[in-house]
Amino acid sequence: MSAWSEEMEGASNVKGELHPPQKRKRILSAVWTHFGFRKEDGAIVNIDSPICRACGKAVPAKTGNTSNLMHHLRKHHPSVYVAMQKKKHPELLVKPEPSDDPVTPNQTVIDTAPAEPEASSKWVVVPIPTDSRQVPLTDSIVTYIVNGLLPLSTVENKDFITILQLAEPFFTMPSRRDLTQNLIPQRTTAVKNHLINQMQSAADICLTVDLWSNRSMRSFFAMTSHFISDFELQNVMLSCRRFKGRHSADNICGVYEDILSTYGIKNKVSFIVTDNASNILKAFTLFPPMAVVDDEEEMEQDAVSDLHVVNIDEEMMYFPPERSPCFVHTLQLVVRDALDQVGSIKNVLDKIQKLVSFCHKSPVATEILGDYKLCHSNVARWNSQLKMLKSVLNIPTGVLGQLECPVQLSPTEFKIMQELCVVLEPFEEVTDRCQAEKAVTSSLVIPCVRALRHAVRNMKMTGNNNLVSILQNSVERHLSKFEDMQCFQMASTLDPRFKLDWCIGEEVTTMKDLLMGKVECLSPKLSAGYNDYSGQPKKRPKLFSYMESQSGPSAVAKASHDVIVYLSQPCLAEDVDPLAYWKGNQTSFPELARLACKYLAIPASSAPVERIFSAAGNIFRPERSNLNDKTFEDLLLIKCNSTET
Repeated sequence: MSAWSEEMEGASNVKGELHPPQKRKRILSAVWTHFGFRKEDGAIVNIDSPICRACGKAVPAKTGNTSNLMHHLRKHHPSVYVAMQKKKHPELLVKPEPSDDPVTPNQTVIDTAPAEPEASSKWVVVPIPTDSRQVPLTDSIVTYIVNGLLPLSTVENKDFITILQLAEPFFTMPSRRDLTQNLIPQRTTAVKNHLINQMQSAADICLTVDLWSNRSMRSFFAMTSHFISDFELQNVMLSCRRFKGRHSADNICGVYEDILSTYGIKNKVSFIVTDNASNILKAFTLFPPMAVVDDEEEMEQDAVSDLHVVNIDEEMMYFPPERSPCFVHTLQLVVRDALDQVGSIKNVLDKIQKLVSFCHKSPVATEILGDYKLCHSNVARWNSQLKMLKSVLNIPTGVLGQLECPVQLSPTEFKIMQELCVVLEPFEEVTDRCQAEKAVTSSLVIPCVRALRHAVRNMKMTGNNNLVSILQNSVERHLSKFEDMQCFQMASTLDPRFKLDWCIGEEVTTMKDLLMGKVECLSPKLSAGYNDYSGQPKKRPKLFSYMESQSGPSAVAKASHDVIVYLSQPCLAEDVDPLAYWKGNQTSFPELARLACKYLAIPASSAPVERIFSAAGNIFRPERSNLNDKTFEDLLLIKCNSTET
C-alpha cells in the first residue's frame, strides 16, 4: 500500500471522530464544515489546532481564527476550496433568463466560476514563484496601478480580485503591504539602475530644476535630465523628493548635490535651466565653499613636496555649470507687462473673465451655449487668456445675446479682442514651439527672439497702439540677453535647419570663428590623423635638417575644412529632425556631431520639470493625502520614466 493510501485511510478513520467547535453566539464560518476537533472524556483536545477532515492534518488556528484554515484548503485541497467559494459567492453563477421564443427552450445555466484545479494549487510566491506567469502578471499589476495613478488599495478591491480570479484561478494577488514594501521599491531600484546606465554613456547632461508645493503645502524639489544618446533626445526624471526647511540657496544646493551623487553625474552636468526665483539664482551662481586647511597640515605638505599636482578635470567638476533662465517664463513677463500696462485691454480681459465665470456657474447659460466651450484663464499663463479670448470670439453674437449675462461686450471691445488675438499670435506660437516635449528647442531661442522683434515692429492696432510699443520695449528688455548666450548661439548654428541664417552682419564671421575654435579644441588626436592622411614631408638634406615643416595641414585647417563644408551645404526644411541629420553625418563631421549632441540637448524652458508637478498633483488627490513621501517619490519616478505612458 502506498504512503498516500495509508494517509487517506488514516484521514478517513479520524473523520468520523472529529467534532465541530463549541456553539458560539455568531454564525460559524463555512470553513468549519471541513475541520473538527478530537474529544477525550467529553472535552475538546487542543482547541487551538483543528484537524482537517480531508487529510487529518492539524492546522494552527488560535482563538477561532479561520485564515490558516482557508489557506490550508486553498493550497492542499483546491477543489474543496473552490466548491466552498461557489456556495459563498453565488453571484459568480450566471442565472437563466426566461426566453420569449416559445420554440427555443431556456438556456442551460452556465457556470462561470473558475475551473476546479485538480492536481495543482495556487502559485506559491515565496521564496520562489512556482510558475513563470506569476512574475509578469504581478509586474503588470504594478504597472497598471502606477501608470493609471490608481490607489494602492486596488489590490484589495473585491471586484478587481474577482476579475483576476476568473482570468487565472492560480494567480496569487499581492497584498498592499507587499506592494508598498517590496514590489514598488524593487521597480524603483530597477528604474534608477536603468537611468544610471543610460547617463553613463552621455558626455554632457542638461538639467531642469524647480520647487513645488502640493495642496497640503508640503514642498518638493524636482529635477529632470536631458541628454542625447545615439542621436536620440532623452528626457528623464531624476527625482521629486520632499523638501523640508527653508527654501534657502544652501538647502537647495544640498538637495541638488545629493541627487547628483545618487546617479554619479557630477562631472557630466554642463547646463541648468531654472526659473527666475532669487533663491534659485543664488543657489546656482555661487561657488561652493572651499575646504580650509590648517597651518600645521600645510607645513607638513610643504615638507613632503614643494610641488602640488592638481587634476584639472577633478577640480573643474566642482564649478557650477552654466545656467539659463527659462525662456518661456521670460516670455511670460514680456506679455504680462504689456497686458497689465494698457488699461483698456485690462478692462476687456476682466469683463471676459466675468462672462466666462457666469457661464460656468449658470446651468441655463451652459444649455444655451450647447457645443460651444468657454476656456478659463490662468494668471500664471498668459496664453490661457488668449485661449479664453478665442473661445469667446468663436461664439456667434446671437448666442452671446441670449445668455442674459450682466456683463455685455460692446462692438469696440469685440474689435479690441480680435486685434489682440492677432498681436499675441506670434507669442503663442513661440511659446508652443519652445516648450515642446520630444523635440530640439535650444536652437529655436535666438531665431524666435528675432522673429518676435520683427513681428512686433510691423504690428499695428487701430484701437490702441500703446500695446505694440510696450511689447517692443519689453522684448528688448527681457529677451535680448538670450542673443548673447553662447550656448544658444552654438545650438542655432549646429541646427542644420538654421546654421548661420539667423546671423546679422559681422555675426557670421564671429560665429564661424567660434565654431572653428570649438572643433579645434575638441579632438586634437583626430587632427593629428588628418595630418598623416595628407602625406609626410620629403626628407631634407643634412644641411637643412634643422628646419621643421610648417606647410602641412594643421588642426586649424582640419577644423576650418569641416566647418566650411558643413556651412556651405543648404539648410534643411523646417520639419526635418536635426538629430537625424547628425546621425547620418557623424562620420563626416565627428567633432561637429559631438558638439551638436552637447548643445541641442539643452531645453529652452523648464516645462519638463513642470510636467512632473502636473503628474504629482494627480497623485496627491484629496483622498490620497496620507500618502507617505517615499512611496510618492517612488510612484512618480516609475510613472514619469515609464516607456508605456
